[in-house]
Amino acid sequence: MAKVKPFMIGTKNAGKFLYAGTEMLRNGGSAIDAVEASTKLVEANPKDDSVGYGGVPNLLGKVELDASIMDGGTLRTGSVGAVKGYIHVISIARMVMEKTPHVMLVGSGAELFAKAMGFKKQNLLTKEAKASYQSFLKRYAGQPKEGEKPWYVKYDVDFGLREWYDKLTEKQHGTVNIIAIDKNGDICSGVSTSGTAFKFPGRLGDSPIIGAGNYCDNRFGAAACTGRGELAIRLSLARTIVSYMENGMTIREACARGMKDINELHEKGDMNCLAMDNKGNTMSASTARESIHWYMDTDSKEPEERKGIWIKE
Repeated sequence: MAKVKPFMIGTKNAGKFLYAGTEMLRNGGSAIDAVEASTKLVEANPKDDSVGYGGVPNLLGKVELDASIMDGGTLRTGSVGAVKGYIHVISIARMVMEKTPHVMLVGSGAELFAKAMGFKKQNLLTKEAKASYQSFLKRYAGQPKEGEKPWYVKYDVDFGLREWYDKLTEKQHGTVNIIAIDKNGDICSGVSTSGTAFKFPGRLGDSPIIGAGNYCDNRFGAAACTGRGELAIRLSLARTIVSYMENGMTIREACARGMKDINELHEKGDMNCLAMDNKGNTMSASTARESIHWYMDTDSKEPEERKGIWIKE
């Protein structure tokens, strides 16, 4: 592989935060350090209602976070899911990768691990997110009468839950994807999210699932996803896009094929992907809109907006 100038790419919500990781790359830092640094800034941004602090809560009004990180040189991975009370889940995922023999920890186990690693608990529910939750309850749920079970309990699961989810699946999701390559040619991809807004407690989307929402391999490239995570899980989408590049497709062809695969499921919900190949080419694609992503290398003074592709039905 020809030597590639160190750089980073990210989804729209990561754009202005790429400077933190890029500065690390300028100083000879690793792709893993760069991805973690920029992702942490997104997680701490209260204006982003799809990641970290300020993330929209689950069905019970609790913020649950998911994250994953992958090292393309070793194929080591770490992920966490359904974590409550800890803001920097990307860092907890990295600790899972580096400090344990495991790949994934979820729920109370992930929280116990975070505590053992010295992470501090905090309230993640902002006033804005709480107001959004209250608005949701009024619109979809209503207030149960005295002695009556809440709507999400009294509904038949096979009918009520699916009906509820279909109402949310078009717009109520979001994620941050960041990918970096360092001076050694090592690639890292990271994903962090609060998942689908008002999701059923314990629901995991594609973000913490290695191969679905996140995958990288120095030999071929990397891909990360955002959208209706259940669709990406069913297709192992991130790994599939990297496999398409491995088998000779250009990065544009691989992303387009991945989005076409999503369309061919004929399900509600959209999907987006972010990718780089091992030659330093970048691409993003979407089934729902004109796609963009942000790029910043070690010579950049500010992030550059790059256009991706829209793969329609």
